[in-house]
Amino acid sequence: MRDNNRPGYPRTAWIVEVDRGDPSLHMHRFEVRTDDIEPNTLLSEHETEQEALDAKHRYEDPALED
Repeated sequence: MRDNNRPGYPRTAWIVEVDRGDPSLHMHRFEVRTDDIEPNTLLSEHETEQEALDAKHRYEDPALED
């Protein structure tokens, strides 16, 4: 059963690539964000785009609802 403060389905998220640290080092991170809770809420941050895509799919999957 989900808590009252968690959004129901359908849920949507998107991935934002952000630069961290010294720009010459090209350190990228991938943020998973949503508007389902509050506008532009950060859900998670990942080192690879694939990890971010996996997290996005888990967040949007209604079969995983508690």
